[in-house]
Amino acid sequence: MSAVSLTSWELFVLRHRKPGNLAVHFVSFVVYYTSPCLALGLKNPLYLLGLPLSGMIGASGHFLFKDGGVKVKEATFDPKVVMFVTLMFYKIAKGTYARDIQAAQTKAGLQS
Repeated sequence: MSAVSLTSWELFVLRHRKPGNLAVHFVSFVVYYTSPCLALGLKNPLYLLGLPLSGMIGASGHFLFKDGGVKVKEATFDPKVVMFVTLMFYKIAKGTYARDIQAAQTKAGLQS
């Protein structure tokens, strides 16, 4: 049996499948994008603390809902994660994220 090579996106999708984790990530997503707006609009740089806080919120979803592991550094300082979370919610809104989950599971040889 040969090892399957999954893309970064597929690995991300496999760690973001449970509805509870996705809900926590949505809160994280909102905090991430509203923090700089609040900092600028209210002229208070303390709101920028929402950026790393949003990563910690997202990471908590993995622990609470046991939806794959996550490293704190990855959750708080990896720009690829921000891009993937944004893409994930775009695909959820568009109704295509479930297909990505199914495709990643199939490629990884996991049961759905």
